Amino acid sequence: MTAVSPKPALRPSRIAGWIAAFAAAVALAACETPGRADPRPTPASSGPVSGSAPDPATVGVAVSDDPAGTGSRPGAGQLGPIPTGAEFTPPHLSRSGELTRVAVLLPFSGPSDQVRREAANLLRAAELALFERGDETVVLLPKDTAGTAEGARSAARAAIQDGARLIIGPLLAPAVEAAGDEARAAGVPVIGFSTDPSVAGDGVYLLSFPPSEEIRRVVEHAASRGASRFAFIGPSTPYGQAASDAYRRAVAEQGGSVAASEFYSGGVGEMGEASRRLARMGIERLDGRTASRMTGADWAPSDSSAFQVVLMPDGGDDLRMLAPSMLFADIDPLVVKFMGTGLWRNPQTAREPGLEYGWFAGPDPRARGRFEQAYRDAYGEGPSNIAGLAYDAASLAIMMARSPDASIESDTGFMGVDGLFRFRADGTVERGLAVYQVRGGGFEAIDPAPDRFGAPDDRFDDRFFDEDADDEDADVFEPGPAF
Repeated sequence: MTAVSPKPALRPSRIAGWIAAFAAAVALAACETPGRADPRPTPASSGPVSGSAPDPATVGVAVSDDPAGTGSRPGAGQLGPIPTGAEFTPPHLSRSGELTRVAVLLPFSGPSDQVRREAANLLRAAELALFERGDETVVLLPKDTAGTAEGARSAARAAIQDGARLIIGPLLAPAVEAAGDEARAAGVPVIGFSTDPSVAGDGVYLLSFPPSEEIRRVVEHAASRGASRFAFIGPSTPYGQAASDAYRRAVAEQGGSVAASEFYSGGVGEMGEASRRLARMGIERLDGRTASRMTGADWAPSDSSAFQVVLMPDGGDDLRMLAPSMLFADIDPLVVKFMGTGLWRNPQTAREPGLEYGWFAGPDPRARGRFEQAYRDAYGEGPSNIAGLAYDAASLAIMMARSPDASIESDTGFMGVDGLFRFRADGTVERGLAVYQVRGGGFEAIDPAPDRFGAPDDRFDDRFFDEDADDEDADVFEPGPAF
């Protein structure tokens, strides 16, 4: 396979032909069995990866050798050791000392159509970042985890033997944990895509959208509006329990209290019972004249209600059953602000009258739109919901290859496909999110995403899209000259 050396004025239309040729060269087999698709990702319409991982992708990215010439173990959050042994080098690249090898561990032969499609989307997004940003020699080494922990462990071991200095992936928590065990022993950092914080830390970083970040942001906004008494009602599932735990932590950080928590495990009947139990706590009743003059837009915390805000971390049809159940229990959204997580961001939520003026947190869509257009120009179809994570991870790898002192644990953070993010020392991700409200069949931002950490008055602006911008406070991943 011939290496591609992109020119400075690279444009998506130029990329498309090169990537199409690359896709043909790696011969991704499409031998899936039809199955039930997960509604969250946007499946690729053709060309899913199935079977073993494709060949390495290489595009130039300048790499610096060990500046001190010591070969010492890198610091926390830095690229792994410079390989000195039998690392993998593509046949057409003979100068192995100039390569930075980045492994991409994904379930190319995973157990379901949806998992394999997601692997294809993530790999394509990583390749797109490489083609757009490359200028010397970085090589992507795709490795198949088969969707299992043991497969991920073997893939990580093989990647390290091939000289990988950074691992991107795997996708799910057990695989991330297994790959992390191998990588830690070799001093190689991992940027995984799981939302489970228990697998993060000690060189394993999670680039994802954990519900805890969405909850933290929307609770912070409610507290800024004067709320101090909070309630919770959600599904009796691992997700619901995780959301409840994150909610309690976020409320405590704001100096508030959780007055009540209710769970349901069935349909509308159990939702109604849980809603009535909440209502018995005591909710202010509005007279008709007062209520007729109000909308959810002018909500203010009530002094006479047992709780002023309620988190409802559910989505889809379940959320559309829960909202009316709350109204039937006389929990008035003019008095109690309804809030949710990223599960709210779908057309069904926008059409539910009971959720009108409800709040949830999510990324600013403008940056995402630029990435989606470039992906569509290159591949002829849109990316999945999480494909941008691989784009950002690959962009971060390229930035680190160019700067020997760069660290994943940057205090100022990075601007990526879905906005501002940075990694904490424990490996979890902190994101700069906007707060949205449901209104008129759509969503509107009522508190924009920040464009830097630690400065609440500085909000997201178009400098992200300005390739000549001089931002000293964040490492900006510009989405490419032609976006």
